Amino acid sequence: MQKSEIPPPVLILVLGGFIQSTGNSLMWPLNSLFMYNVLGRTLTEAGMLISAQALTTLLGQFVSGFLADRFGAMRMMHFGFIGAIISLGLIARFPVWEVYAPGLLGFGLSIAFIFVPLNALISQLWPEGGRRGFNLLYVFNNAGVAVGTALGGVVANYSFRLIFLFNALAFSIYLIFILVGVPAKNGVNTNATSRRSRQTLSHDLSFPVLLSLSGGILMVWAAYIQLPTVLPVIMTQLGFSLPQYSILWTLNGIFIVTLQPFIQWIIRHWAHSFTRQFYLSCLLIGISFVILLAQFPYYSYLLAMLVLTLGEMLIFPAVPAAAAQIAPKGKAATYQGIAAGAASGGRVLGPLFGGLVFDYWGGQIIWILALSFIGISIFAFFLYQRAVRNFQHLIPLNPET
Repeated sequence: MQKSEIPPPVLILVLGGFIQSTGNSLMWPLNSLFMYNVLGRTLTEAGMLISAQALTTLLGQFVSGFLADRFGAMRMMHFGFIGAIISLGLIARFPVWEVYAPGLLGFGLSIAFIFVPLNALISQLWPEGGRRGFNLLYVFNNAGVAVGTALGGVVANYSFRLIFLFNALAFSIYLIFILVGVPAKNGVNTNATSRRSRQTLSHDLSFPVLLSLSGGILMVWAAYIQLPTVLPVIMTQLGFSLPQYSILWTLNGIFIVTLQPFIQWIIRHWAHSFTRQFYLSCLLIGISFVILLAQFPYYSYLLAMLVLTLGEMLIFPAVPAAAAQIAPKGKAATYQGIAAGAASGGRVLGPLFGGLVFDYWGGQIIWILALSFIGISIFAFFLYQRAVRNFQHLIPLNPET
């Protein structure tokens, strides 16, 4: 197989990711609105449940990474799919708080057992692909976001129960794709898998790099999560319709797909290292919050989403690629679990603080909070930059892989 060729199992994982993302994007932007408008809960309660879900996902990511390294990524993914389908099915059948709350927590745990092993499996199936495998998965997932969010508002206006039912169906299709299209032998223990040819590194040498990388993505997500959790409530209070909010995430997915050549140009000509990508990402995401803080008319929300999307395109696929690059042999899934757990940590802190700030000080203060999170993330990436310099004395890191 030529280096440029994408292995067929990777294409199966990417296509299934598109289907799953389409189903999931019907649901996740509307969770807060469902709890607030349909279940009659306060935004603080909604934020606390979303934070609890993220905390459950965080714990699951640490555990699933360790178990995937020990027992195989495919086996852990099967458990995750079954749990997600059951959780969503119960919510669709019984859309009440007593079922919704534990169901959302069960769903959060289940997806941890899908996506952490998935990142490790992508690296395992296409080790020479480097960041390209992660970026391909990211682009197709967000193409699904464009489709799912375009339909989400329409489906929700008809029935919120269909939102959860269609999501369960999407996860079911993805599971079938994996069972049929990804040979079981590709789910073996990563300790026995041939990875990129390089010396085995001590966990102690690479861990400071991972720790600072995780701190940065934690804070970025704490800021970013304000958009799907608090922004829909702010916009509806300002008189904007649900479809007007949903179209923002449709544009997010469209931008991610169509602006790939522009982002690749930026990476080739300026942001050729992970560190530069992280700094530029923080700058762009921060600018998007400043635009929202200004309270311009609706067109400003479109501009803010464009700038925000450029920022996330630089950082979200780069973090798992950076984690895969520094992982010692046999620790690929564990390192992916730690990095993904840090992102979930941001999704724990963000809704909790965002809900409290909204309820007590009003919507616009949310964007000042988000800018504070971005400032902390810049400091964390500065520490990452220093740690990488020390790490490169032991083994050169190629940022283009």
